[in-house]
Amino acid sequence: MGQSILVFVSHSSEDKEDFIEPIVDDLEKCYINVWLDKKKIMPGENLRNSILKDGLDKADIVLIFFTEKSLKSPWVDREIKHVLRGETKKSSNFDLNKIISVFDSKNTYDEIVNRYPELTDDLLHLMPKDYSKLHLGQLVSAIWGKYFSIQGGSIETEKQLLSKDKELFQKDKEIQEYKLKIEEISSKNSKSTLYDEFEMFVNSGAIDNFIKNKDLFIGLDLQSTSIPDFSNAVAFGLMGESKIYTGYFSISEKGKEFFKWYVLNR
Repeated sequence: MGQSILVFVSHSSEDKEDFIEPIVDDLEKCYINVWLDKKKIMPGENLRNSILKDGLDKADIVLIFFTEKSLKSPWVDREIKHVLRGETKKSSNFDLNKIISVFDSKNTYDEIVNRYPELTDDLLHLMPKDYSKLHLGQLVSAIWGKYFSIQGGSIETEKQLLSKDKELFQKDKEIQEYKLKIEEISSKNSKSTLYDEFEMFVNSGAIDNFIKNKDLFIGLDLQSTSIPDFSNAVAFGLMGESKIYTGYFSISEKGKEFFKWYVLNR
């Protein structure tokens, strides 16, 4: 994705370990740069300035996680008020720019309606502690959708982005099914198993464009947007992160073996 957007996460420290950190890890796997105090604040730095100036003010998007615990957090309250002051100064037509409110339950949402009514005018994003891939996919789509809106992207561009995200997450179940089938044949000879796996990849149709355009990226380090069927290729282990350039990807050893097999057998 090249230079990713910066997302600040406002949360209660009591939610950090069992709720926020797993979400942050999942967002980073989707190549979203997340500002989390535990990772960004260095020893000796001014806590207030780091959070308010380096985190909130520089963030492209602010995720405010409302939970039973964060409702009681004075820090979360302070962060919210800081963002609201900054946003209202930018425009008299306040439209919740860069803020996405995330709620762990409908009950939490109802409480925020009374405390911060301006934060409930936006879409209701539910993210329970036992969130699913669907919840995560909706949050990722909301982040990119809001970012494009702030940057002045057209509605059509936004729709295409959200549609693509939906398509990718719908394919996740199909990919998981292929992985299960791969595990079922793991007792066979390792080389035979690998070739059976390759055969399954091809028959799935999930990497047709990846195969057709192999000459565009073999031997090169590219950004994900330049690689057809990128998500599927990564899921199948055919692409991996570049060892040279951060944020770039290249053919994995398994990918090289795949194309050798493909040339000889197809």
